[in-house]
Amino acid sequence: ARTIKERISSGINAEYGGIGACMCENPDLISRIVTRCKEVNPDLCVSVKIRILESKEQTLKLAKAIENSGASFITIHARTIKERNVTPHYEYVEEVKKCVSIPVIYNGGIYAPDDIGPSLQKTGADGVMCAQGLLNNPALFAGYTETPMQCVQDWINIAISYGTSFMTFKHHLVFMLENVLPKHEKKIFNNLSTFAGVLDYLENNFGLVYQNKLPGGG
Repeated sequence: ARTIKERISSGINAEYGGIGACMCENPDLISRIVTRCKEVNPDLCVSVKIRILESKEQTLKLAKAIENSGASFITIHARTIKERNVTPHYEYVEEVKKCVSIPVIYNGGIYAPDDIGPSLQKTGADGVMCAQGLLNNPALFAGYTETPMQCVQDWINIAISYGTSFMTFKHHLVFMLENVLPKHEKKIFNNLSTFAGVLDYLENNFGLVYQNKLPGGG
């Protein structure tokens, strides 16, 4: 059977325009979006990703509103919209898990497989979402401590084969090379502004070139 899913992300750290995490301050809007999705297709699996609000009470109210609107599960980034790289507020997720009956997925500070167990123990969540850790190292769960060059090679082939924009192409490379390049090389790489410049850098420093083929032989 075909599974159709829709994720409403109000957890992305956008601080303007009423989008992303700003939507967390408007539970009614999120609820109406979820409700409408389910009205259009009752079989649609609709999940919502949020950040925590300033108080537990506000966060619990938001989570309950999402559940009552018909969401299939909720993912919670355990930091507020203003917080960056601080210790996550595990207790907020724990409280949400106690007050809703739908599955709760924890997000925040998952940078290695060893982070999963403690996060689940502290929150009681049903699972975890890893974001930044996988951006920095797409092979994280394959046992690599930093991005292997094969991942970078695969990304070059995928991005160019599908006409990916330069901004997106380079943005992901910056993440992938975060733990690979020394500080002075990061400055050089970050100043590159063309496909040709980036590809020349990768060839000269890592021997990587576009191979006109996709991973898996595609």
